Amino acid sequence: MRTLFRKLGQVGWSLPIILALLALCVASIFVIISATYTNEALKDAPMKQAWYILAGFAAYFTLALIPYQWLVRISPILFLVSVLMLIGVFIPGMGRKMYGAYSWLKLGPVGFEPAEFAKLAFILAMVWFLRVRENQMDRLSTVLIALAFTLIPFLLIKKQPALGSAGVFIPVFFCMVFAAGARLRHLLLIVLMGVVGLGGYYWISSKAAKTNEVAGVHSFQVDRIKSWIDPSLDKQGAAWQINQSMITIGSGGMTGKVPLDWDTFKSMVSALSGKADVKSWMEDTQTALGYLPKNTSYNDLIFSVVGELFGFRGGAVLIICEGTVLLWCLWVAVHARDKTGALLAVGVMAMLFTHIFVNIGMTIQVVPITGIPLPFVSYGGTFLIACLAAMGLVQSVWVHRKNFERI
Repeated sequence: MRTLFRKLGQVGWSLPIILALLALCVASIFVIISATYTNEALKDAPMKQAWYILAGFAAYFTLALIPYQWLVRISPILFLVSVLMLIGVFIPGMGRKMYGAYSWLKLGPVGFEPAEFAKLAFILAMVWFLRVRENQMDRLSTVLIALAFTLIPFLLIKKQPALGSAGVFIPVFFCMVFAAGARLRHLLLIVLMGVVGLGGYYWISSKAAKTNEVAGVHSFQVDRIKSWIDPSLDKQGAAWQINQSMITIGSGGMTGKVPLDWDTFKSMVSALSGKADVKSWMEDTQTALGYLPKNTSYNDLIFSVVGELFGFRGGAVLIICEGTVLLWCLWVAVHARDKTGALLAVGVMAMLFTHIFVNIGMTIQVVPITGIPLPFVSYGGTFLIACLAAMGLVQSVWVHRKNFERI
């Protein structure tokens, strides 16, 4: 019991980070209310998000108190289970197709996206592998084996198809292997091999088909890349999302369209309880009018809604909060008691950074539109719980930087 209280005390030292996470999660409810205001199918989304937040923080505090070394030891089993779940989405009766992708797994009354939990299992398993090969990190074989482990979930998720979610594994791999001490020339060789291999495959594939289509690349993915390069090509079709996203963000100006006063707060609480009537500050927004696609505004394009409601100022605050979380992960990595904890914190940081960069970047034409949510803000139970659980793992590294058993 004394050890438990000491651990809780160490969690208390991280109060600023806990408050930053809580602020992002509470803001997500506010933004989701606006994004789903005219979507009858998602009228319960804000309340569900509130329950997801509670479940996520329960996972956060639970994992914070569990020694991360225990989880790393059993990580090969967790990784194997995650791979089996990724295979399960293709089994009739278990997998469920949503928005054109077999990304959901249904076990009884419970439905979830195994890809999100696979990311955590992959990070833990990668930590385990890199520690096992710690004395062989200067060998190319170590990097290649780690890459092979990475490609297993990558290819399974890409097959759903969910290329955006699958792509998260690649930067996580590079960051963790680099932090473990792999030689830079080996990593550059992997990059060169990837570029040459993919380039050659696409060229040969397109020549063999004698068309512009490439095997393994869906037509909607090609259209997204084209619309990213030139949004004016198909404004009413493939480029609709990127054009409306930038218009929505720009319409928010510097301060946004939402008056941050008591009436707005009461309106949010009323909407959360399901008793809201007409919210005047939502009626004339791009989101409420349906210009921003309703099926993505509450998830993938959530930053566009933030930009419209709170303007440049609100978007900057959100980025600062997300950046603070990333910096804290690096801080924990530097002060970890062992390399296992450091690699775990780096892996979580890389995963979150990739999500943040791609999600925000695609709304402002920095990267192509892809289905990838914003940590702690986008709607979705599986993703939110997975993100808070990931932060719980980092919190565990911070809490257990001291040996409580010897106190």
